[in-house]
Amino acid sequence: MQTKRWIVSISLIIIVIGAIWVMYVKHPSTIDVKLIGVKYQLGYEDVKSGIEPATVIIQGKVHTSLKRERIFKGVVRIVGEQIPVPQDQRNIEIHFSRDGWGSIAYPYFLYDERGTTVGAEIYQSHSIFANKDFSQVTFLITTPNQQSESEDGNLQTVWNTENGKMLSAPATTREEALALSNKQMREYLKPYGKSLR
Repeated sequence: MQTKRWIVSISLIIIVIGAIWVMYVKHPSTIDVKLIGVKYQLGYEDVKSGIEPATVIIQGKVHTSLKRERIFKGVVRIVGEQIPVPQDQRNIEIHFSRDGWGSIAYPYFLYDERGTTVGAEIYQSHSIFANKDFSQVTFLITTPNQQSESEDGNLQTVWNTENGKMLSAPATTREEALALSNKQMREYLKPYGKSLR
C-alpha cells in the first residue's frame, strides 16, 4: 500500500513538472524592440569606410517548440529598406537553426485589379541572428549582386565571410558591430574556424 502511494506521488510530481515545462516552452514571449545599429562591409582594411547608421524594428512573439526550435512570428523591418512585398503581407515566421540563424522569407500573393489571386511569390530577404529577447541582432544583408538564379528559376543568395555586408544592433561603431556579430554568430562560424573581420 505504501509503495503504491509512493508511485502515485512520484507520478504526480513528474506530471506537474512536465506540464510546467510544456507551458514554459510553448508560452510565447512578446518582442517589441527598436534598435539603432550600423551597416558595414566585411573585409575593409579601412575600418571607417563603408559604415552607415541603421534602425531595426522587431515586433511579434517568439516561442520554443517541443523540439527546442525557436520560432518568431511577427514583423522585422529595417527602416528605409524597400522590399517588393505588399504592406499587408509582411508578417513572417522565422525558424532559428541550432547554430543560431534564421532566414527571413516573405511568401505573398499577387492580385489583379479585381482582387483575384493570380499568383504567389516568395521574397528571400536577409538572414538574422538574435539573442533570446531580440535585444541584440545581427543580419547577413542580401544585396542584388549576391543573388543568382538557381536551376529551378528561384533566386538564391550567395553571402560569404570575406566581404559580406552586415547589420548589427545596438552598435554605434564598426568595432562594436563586429564584436556583436562575432558573439551572435559564434556557433555558425565554428566550421569556418575564424571570426569575422
